[in-house]
Amino acid sequence: MYKIKGNKLEKVSETGFKVEGKLEEDLETWVENDPSILGEDLLIMGRQVPIPEVKERIDLLAMDASGNTVIIELKIGEIKDPVDIQSLKYASYISHWDYDHLEDQARTYFMEKGEKEFNFNDKFEEFLSDAGIEPVPEIYNQDQRIIIVGSHVREKLGSVALWLRKHNIDVKVIEVSFFNDGGNFFLSPQTIIPLPTAEKFEIGRRSIIGDRPWINKGEEWHLDKRCGKAMKEKLLKLNDIITENLEDVEGPFWDQKFYVSFKFRNHIWLYINTHKTALILNFLVNQGDMKVDQISKELAVKMFDRTSPLSEKLQLESSVEVTPRREYDCVRLRIKEEFEVSSKEFLKFLKDCLDSFKKSAEA
Repeated sequence: MYKIKGNKLEKVSETGFKVEGKLEEDLETWVENDPSILGEDLLIMGRQVPIPEVKERIDLLAMDASGNTVIIELKIGEIKDPVDIQSLKYASYISHWDYDHLEDQARTYFMEKGEKEFNFNDKFEEFLSDAGIEPVPEIYNQDQRIIIVGSHVREKLGSVALWLRKHNIDVKVIEVSFFNDGGNFFLSPQTIIPLPTAEKFEIGRRSIIGDRPWINKGEEWHLDKRCGKAMKEKLLKLNDIITENLEDVEGPFWDQKFYVSFKFRNHIWLYINTHKTALILNFLVNQGDMKVDQISKELAVKMFDRTSPLSEKLQLESSVEVTPRREYDCVRLRIKEEFEVSSKEFLKFLKDCLDSFKKSAEA
């Protein structure tokens, strides 16, 4: 690391955590307060989280924007081999946590932080909103990830981490350097694994990355990989209805991993989370225009209750909820096999949602 002084560069001296009297607890606090240092948006939901089965604790537990849990292990000295086994143990235990367990953990953490009124879904949606991420995943803890952070990475650990990634275990290893500039301390993180890659660019357009099929084969990805047979038919039928009846709408845009979108004047109006047994339609509408009880009655669907147990939510038939989103409301319609997208009631609902969005977009 270099400091610019006039027209010259002055090297900033690298030091060690222990040399400066810093502990793992200090690094833990820094990451907890700003997890973006790990190179991505993360919602911290636990510190020194107990794992009763092994009588050990996870340094930090987080959730990423896809709803996956993230185990973060921190070492201020050399990262030694056992930390990978330790992290895998934690991930295996966390994989059994259901929605209620995650919610209890998050509630405990945030209430200790002074948040007396706590709602897990609201907290996660607020996190996504702050990160500029719109679609909310419908399934939490579908996968588990590991981030290992420390001063020096041993070759053996790097080899193990690369092998795990090759076998679809999401492991990230970050090496942090510590600098002292006359009593001012600097922390420099560098992602060691996955290995940095140089992405090729075409003129004016980023080249397609082969391991992201939703980018270059988006329609096939959603229809054949994400949707079951019944949902595939519904999505195709829904596309035909929008194309034939809503001429101002552009789309569908298939190039996102978890959702298909439709736009009005280059702004997303509707995005559809695709799943095997359900489609989740998210409409952005003008605040206060759409009432959940009225939609429930007109479309003959249930009203979605966020406070219900997860087991009840999963078994619920087609349902609707309305939640506030900054300058818009979001009408979230979960449609399952019994829902008829060809009904005149549903077409009217589509037009009402678009008219409401136009009102905000044109304001």
